Amino acid sequence: MTKLSYKNATEKKEVRDFLFSLFAKHHFNKIVGLPGPDINDYISFCKSHGYKKFKMYEMDAVILKKQLKKIKTHRASLIHGDIIKANPDRKDVLYDLDYCVTVRYMKEHIEKFNNNFIMTFSRRIKDIETITSFFQAKDEEVTSIVTKFYPREHKIYKTDKGNEYIYINYRDTSNMCCIAKIN
Repeated sequence: MTKLSYKNATEKKEVRDFLFSLFAKHHFNKIVGLPGPDINDYISFCKSHGYKKFKMYEMDAVILKKQLKKIKTHRASLIHGDIIKANPDRKDVLYDLDYCVTVRYMKEHIEKFNNNFIMTFSRRIKDIETITSFFQAKDEEVTSIVTKFYPREHKIYKTDKGNEYIYINYRDTSNMCCIAKIN
């Protein structure tokens, strides 16, 4: 069953508030992302964090039609198709990639997006498989892991290529995690 809205998903909102705050100093004003089931709630959330322009993707034609009927802003484009077709190399954009599936099926997406992203995955598999699969897709080896407890528990993974990734998990209706990278 498709979730109709994330308005009552308090854990998801708390995690997204934390992650979006990390991108705030970069002053991005555009989101390329996956809006989920409630497009206006998604846009409202992003606007509350300073984003003004939206390029969103939806693969499911039925959901796309519903979103097009409900969308309230003209500063957004909604594209029918896979977000993997988006230009992944923009330096002025936050890529908000809320996949809601496990990493097992997202290797091509993980490989493609390298800058300024938040990827959300289902944790229907063990965390070690999620982390291992993610870094294998990135062709990077973890060199250190630091756990931080404020403002919410999260881990910072440093890799052999000099990159840092933030990993944070949460549970609302199901076990989820986000992996973010800020350039």
